[in-house]
Amino acid sequence: MKVLKERVRGIVQNKLGMIKINRNDRKGALHRAWGYVYSNQLEGDYIEFGVYHGDSLVESYLSYMEAQTWIEGQLKSNEPWRVEMAKYNKQRQVFFHALDTFEGMPENTEGYLAFSKGNFCGNLENVKKACATHGLCEPQLKFYKGIFSATASQLGQNMAQRKASIINFDCDLYQSTKDALEISASLIQTGTVMMMDDYNSFSADNSKGQRKAFHEFCKTSCFQFEAWFAYMYVGQAFLCVGHK
Repeated sequence: MKVLKERVRGIVQNKLGMIKINRNDRKGALHRAWGYVYSNQLEGDYIEFGVYHGDSLVESYLSYMEAQTWIEGQLKSNEPWRVEMAKYNKQRQVFFHALDTFEGMPENTEGYLAFSKGNFCGNLENVKKACATHGLCEPQLKFYKGIFSATASQLGQNMAQRKASIINFDCDLYQSTKDALEISASLIQTGTVMMMDDYNSFSADNSKGQRKAFHEFCKTSCFQFEAWFAYMYVGQAFLCVGHK
């Protein structure tokens, strides 16, 4: 009976995992991204530009912890190679970097009502509490309050000798995304997941918003990127597939 229960539990967990992979919301996207990172043993931190209430930050951490739980299970495998891979993944240290002014959208000329100045205003202390509720705290979690260009040097110091495995660009506007991409240039590596949360806003107009910023970045960057999957209503994930 005990063996049967364990098999049923395993089947249920497997099906839950498959559901998350096929979910088209942010939770599903982040779960898929972390699954990719661990499947490829890709080292690197998680960076989020645009935190708002911290929902995506929390979801990313929970997906990361699900991967950690899976690794714990692999350590008990009777297949040596699984144990060795699990040991390698377990020893990795991942930090979460969260950048935002927490004062809402800046002044801009994008001409989009949802992105008007002051919209999407957050509260840093509330976000810290929400993260702490799920076990994500300093020093694993690092906040950078202010405009991206003003906190870039602090991020650079904390990321010294480190790279990013996942970068979540939830900063909506052209200029904000442009700044975030420029700051991220030295942190990208082959395999890095680039999540553009509002890539298809502005009716997917290549001359506006995140599309414009990313297309410009792709022209000047030393890296090559490929589209991976779409998520939510306007999000698009990309993979860094190497150098030009």
